[in-house]
Amino acid sequence: MLYFDINGKREGQMTNYLFLRGNRNKTFFMNIAASLEERGHSCHLLKFELGELLFKNGVPSTFVPFHVNKEEYPISDDELMKLSIYNITYRERILHTKVPTKELKMYKRYMHYIDKFIDKHDVQVVCLFNGYHWIDQVTKVIAHKRGLDVIYFEDGLFRPYTITCDPKGINEMSSIPRSASFYDAIELDEKRLKKHLFTPESDHLHEKNESLLVVAFVKLLSMIGSSLHIHPNYYVHITFWQGLKYFFKKRTFSRQIEDEVELPEEYVFLPFQVSRDTQILYHSPHIKDMRDLLDHTFNAVKAINVAEGKNLHIVVKEHPEDMSRVNYDDLKERYKNEEEVLFVEKFDIHTLIEKTEAVVTINSTVGIEALAKTKRVVTLGDAFYNIEGVVHHARTPGELPETLNKSLHTKVNRGRIRKFIYYLRFHYQIEGSLQSKHKRTADKIAAHMLAMENREEHGYEIHSSYSS
Repeated sequence: MLYFDINGKREGQMTNYLFLRGNRNKTFFMNIAASLEERGHSCHLLKFELGELLFKNGVPSTFVPFHVNKEEYPISDDELMKLSIYNITYRERILHTKVPTKELKMYKRYMHYIDKFIDKHDVQVVCLFNGYHWIDQVTKVIAHKRGLDVIYFEDGLFRPYTITCDPKGINEMSSIPRSASFYDAIELDEKRLKKHLFTPESDHLHEKNESLLVVAFVKLLSMIGSSLHIHPNYYVHITFWQGLKYFFKKRTFSRQIEDEVELPEEYVFLPFQVSRDTQILYHSPHIKDMRDLLDHTFNAVKAINVAEGKNLHIVVKEHPEDMSRVNYDDLKERYKNEEEVLFVEKFDIHTLIEKTEAVVTINSTVGIEALAKTKRVVTLGDAFYNIEGVVHHARTPGELPETLNKSLHTKVNRGRIRKFIYYLRFHYQIEGSLQSKHKRTADKIAAHMLAMENREEHGYEIHSSYSS
């Protein structure tokens, strides 16, 4: 049996970690790695973009593009095409173009280097952010073939003060239990839930948001790096001009005045999701875009109004991240004479949730926000919160009218929902901020990773229990 000391360090044994491609805060993985090294473990960081070189770190790091040669990892084009690689999916589904053979060759060359690096440094645990970038996907293939552990990180569910850290994946792929009875057995701390659901328990987390200018500058350097052929173009979904448009929209949106509209007396809230997000591309088997979502929801509401003699409306809120990229003027034109449909761009989302009869979503985190207020939620996609007594799930769009109507006539299971939300916030999520430069966030995550590893080694099922 392995024993851990007070710092989570295994007696007589250390673990070799490899961190690849962190999130927009390029110091996030660096800080976690430094904390793990303080506990006696070994960490390596692989950098891929020119912008990453701006950030100094205290752990060994390698700028991969300077080491990749023409040698290729033994994997077929067909095997690569079957992976959930965002660049490939985006080319096929959004751009409607084929993936160049040259790009697949590049994947294989990077795989060759990463595989040799893992072997040379005896890596045992691979750490990825999100997991759908091609670097993540090809590294995951290598890790699985070598029998290595993989840990996935992502923005938290209760933003901006929580972080996701999961050994199975994010969103639908996560280790979150799906059994209703599991949550019924949870002990609820009402005072803690009420006080800290969306506010941190730790004082150090009261920090400012990330600097949009810094994020934009780092992204610009990476674009320059790809244009100068220092490294590949890692992101096919955004060009320089699209990035510039997005940056200015983001800057002006914060100053934009809220829409002056009167909310209907009874309505279904329909929050649009980012149309090209991995949640839509990989976890929405039937609804392919937001136009589809509105069409099916409109048909369902129409059917309910006719059958029940109701005057139910739909309030549609566009996603801020999509406003510079997707133009819904055609959709608004199509529905301009339908009095049941109201579009808003900027409106307090808490008010929209509070006053709605139900939230209809594919699998958005807005669903979690609605559940946190014990509101009815109807889902149309694969979601980790598709749990009996927590949400009503329509397995196909054809089931939506019946499922939505049933939800409106079913008493909300407040007890189960509150226990589910309590588990997510105080057991599954790590309290911390992706933007935090405070050492305590990195220390919490490092301790969580080691505790998670300990439970795996002793054969315990992974149900995280680390928050504050």
